[in-house]
Amino acid sequence: MEFLESGFGHLAYQKHGKGKNIHLLFHGFGQNMKAFNCFLPLITEDDTYIIFDMFYHGQSSWKSINQKLTKEIWREIIVDLMKKEGFENFHLIGYSMGGKFCLITFELFPCYVKSMILMAPDGIKTGFWYNMATFPGVLNKLFKHVVFHPNRFFKTMDILNYVGLLQSSFIKFIKSQMQTRTMRAQVYFTWNVFKPLKPELGHIITILRLNKIPVLLFTGTYDMMVTTKNLTKFSSKIPQIKAIELPCGHKTLIEETSYYLSKNKKEVNLSTSSNSLSPKIN
Repeated sequence: MEFLESGFGHLAYQKHGKGKNIHLLFHGFGQNMKAFNCFLPLITEDDTYIIFDMFYHGQSSWKSINQKLTKEIWREIIVDLMKKEGFENFHLIGYSMGGKFCLITFELFPCYVKSMILMAPDGIKTGFWYNMATFPGVLNKLFKHVVFHPNRFFKTMDILNYVGLLQSSFIKFIKSQMQTRTMRAQVYFTWNVFKPLKPELGHIITILRLNKIPVLLFTGTYDMMVTTKNLTKFSSKIPQIKAIELPCGHKTLIEETSYYLSKNKKEVNLSTSSNSLSPKIN
């Protein structure tokens, strides 16, 4: 385990492999770096995987909820990582919340990114929970109340499910993320600190089209959180995207993606793809 220290907190990560092709891997909400254990067999002698615990997850910590994680701070963190580990260009791999971090990182470093693998990425068409967390004023207070006093809210969701207005899979997912007070606090702190991180999708699409960065976009047939349909408008605007729908739900998408990649290595080999621009970090 290694740590990238900053004035805002420390970011835990592990390196796997010793190759020149650097891959940065970002997990989803409620997970930690172990979520990508199934990706480790994919590493070749040319690869290095740097897998993170995101802030408020695993061994990473953030100093204060009053300090938001802005794009400027995230850029500073990535620059510090590049200097510490001595690399310039890199690939991005992200699942759910981690997919949004991939999009933000690409937006900030478009000339350094060689490829992206996005699995049900957040940040393209945001869902109810993200929107609720970023509502201003009294509605944000409502979100805090829901997180720390969830029983009435859960009962309301059960009623909405009974009358057919909410899917059972959605309710199961939300309850699984909020079983204990500690988990509910993680929900509140994470989404509040990460508020400013909203990808500029128009800019991202333009740069992807211009630089022709290879992108694999994975979704699950039974995923009710981030659906294939919700991502179609984004993916249809980027000619080089390869969109792949796997027969799974949201929770098992990382495992199913790793299995797909292992069985289709030649078809989806992105490690040799590179951006024509190779600027230097100062």
